This record gives sequence, structure tokens and C-alpha cells, in this order.
Amino acid sequence: MFKFEERVINFCKKNYIILFVILITFLAFFVRFKMLDFASYDYNNFLKPWFDDLKSNGGLRGLATYKGDYNAPYMTILALLTYLPINSLYSIKFVSIVFDFLLAISSGLLVKELVKQNKNIYFVLTYSVLLFVPSVLLNGAYWCQCDSIYTTFIVLSLLFLVKEKYIPSFIMLGLSLSFKLQFIFILPLYLILYVMKKKFSILNFLIIPIVDIVLCLPAIIYGKPILDCLTVYFKQTATYSKSLVLNFPNIYQIFTGNVDIFYTLGEAITIFVCAFTLMYILYKKIKFNPEKILLLGIWFITMVTFLLPGMHERYLFVGEVLSILYFIVYRKNGFFMLFVNLCPMITYSIFLGGLNFEYMQLLSIGFLILLYFYTKIVFKTLVGSKINEVQNMEV
Repeated sequence: MFKFEERVINFCKKNYIILFVILITFLAFFVRFKMLDFASYDYNNFLKPWFDDLKSNGGLRGLATYKGDYNAPYMTILALLTYLPINSLYSIKFVSIVFDFLLAISSGLLVKELVKQNKNIYFVLTYSVLLFVPSVLLNGAYWCQCDSIYTTFIVLSLLFLVKEKYIPSFIMLGLSLSFKLQFIFILPLYLILYVMKKKFSILNFLIIPIVDIVLCLPAIIYGKPILDCLTVYFKQTATYSKSLVLNFPNIYQIFTGNVDIFYTLGEAITIFVCAFTLMYILYKKIKFNPEKILLLGIWFITMVTFLLPGMHERYLFVGEVLSILYFIVYRKNGFFMLFVNLCPMITYSIFLGGLNFEYMQLLSIGFLILLYFYTKIVFKTLVGSKINEVQNMEV
């Protein structure tokens, strides 16, 4: 062996983790690069017209009258992108791709915080897995959606939460709200921890809308009415109020009826379930640790999306990510993790690929059965009961 070869091999042995991360990062960029030319229905009918409208009205100046139903912070990003000499399809997707990597890094940091040993290896493992999760791959680089943005901030919020740094945690929640209303799916967890742990004030919750308003300031400065910024999500939900469910395997694929009645009933049931959960936790005097915090957060996201009307294919995105992180750390609930991450392969294919899937009702029934057993496992874990290997759904 030549000395040069020996030096190269020794260098690789010494820096194998860094070299592996570089390789994974390159592969993740390369796969996403191959997806850039696909223009989805959402891009052609929403994002591109919004972008063109902002550009024709002077970029940032166009924020005063923008037509999109997304919140002002995301529209501000679109307005900034109008100044770049790049096709809007690529520039919009680039933002989402950047947050794919930030999500992978944030997830790695959360896992690193939760594990006891081999922290760097777990960080690299989580970073690598998250970049190639099908829904994460398809959501931004292919579909041109931005769910990685608000999910990144939720993961960071949980990271600060388990570290008991509550002000940064609520700032991250506020950042998440500023990009997607779906942050609300995990909010019941924070309400329960407020009551049970008594380590932060009710005033911390005011940080969430304050952060949102701060991020809306560029649009407000350029002339967007404050009331429009504060009510954007009400208008957004009204847009889809005529459909009980859109390509998502929840209870409204099994039971259906008058949209207005079922919307009201579904919202009432969801609030009841959250309130009953708080009552049960108070009754059992549950003590929370990081595992229970993460587990209950995943359960709330899953249960709320299953019960609420108006859910879309992408609305379990945070739950999909967190279920993977939970499995990496605790090696539990593997079957649940696999199910919720394989479902998007079907639901995304319906919207993006025109898949004619005739068994959505059957998939929803399967989800209901799984959610029943998963709920039993979650609450046995919360109260500290022992559960056997089968009930643990371990893979």
C-alpha cells in the first residue's frame, strides 16, 4: 500500500461520521434535484398565481393586497423570492428543501437530547432517516408544499420543552403558527403540561400570537390590514368547509352525512376528547418525563386529525415525523410508526399521481383499529403500567 493510500484510509477512518453525513446530504440533494421540474396542481393553481401577483405588484409592496390564503410570513418569503432571477417553481421549492434539512437537523438534536448514549450516532441516524422519509421527500421537492417549515419549529419547540426552556419553546410554537394553523394539533399537550407541571405561566401562551404578529409586520408595514393577518386562518378553514375529508383516512371516510352537522359534531367530539384526556390525567396524577411528553404529543396529533373534519393528505405530517423520532429513541410502537408513514404513500399518490384507490374506507377502518390499540398503549405508558412486547407494537 502506498503512503498516500494509507493516509486517505486513515483520514476516512478518523472522519467517517463527517464523510457519511456529507454523502447522505449529497444524495438527499440529488434526489430532490430530480424532482424539481414537476409542477403540481397546487403550484399551478395557487402558488404560481400568488407569486406572479406579488411580482406584478412590486414584490414586497404587493403584500398589501396579496391574494393567497396563506399567512403573511410565508407570503413575505414569496415576495422576497420575486426579486431573484430564478423560475418560481425552483425558488419556492428551494425554500421547502432548505427546511427539509433544517427539519432533519432539528430532529437529530431532539433525538440526541433524549438518548443516553451514542448521541452523535443517533443524531446522524435521525438526520439520514428524516431526509429520506417518503412524505418529507415528496412534500416540498415534488409537491411544492411547505409543511417542513412549521414542523421544524414544532420539533424545536419540543426540544426546548424537554429541556424545560419554556420561553424558547413557546417562541418556536409561535413561529410554527405563523406558517400553518396545523400547529394547533399539538397545543393540547402544552395545555396539559401547564396544568400538570406548573412550571410555566398561562402568559407564556400569549407568546404564540405575539410571535405571529411580529412575523406579519413586513406585510402590515407595506399596507396589509392587521385584521386580515389575524383572520387569515378563519378564511382558510372556510375554503374547505364544504368537504368533510380530502384523501385522508379518518373517521369521515367511514361515517358521513350532512357537512354542516358533521363539522359541528366533529369539532365538539374533538374538544370533548381533549378535555376528557386532561381530566383523566388529573385523576391519575400522571408525572411526565420526556418519553411521556413525546408520546402524548404524537397521540394528540393523531387523534385530533382522525376526529376533525376537513383534514387533507398532509395534515398528519408532524405525527409522521414524531412517530419516527419516538421509535428511534425508545424502540417502541414500530407498527404504528410504519402505518402512519406508509399511508401517505397512498394518499399522496391519489392527489399527485392520479391513483384510483377504492379502499380508502377500508384503510380508515384499519386506522381506527390501530388507533384503538395505540391509545391503550399510550395511556398504559402514561400511568406507568407494564406492557408486553406484543402490545408495545415493537418491530
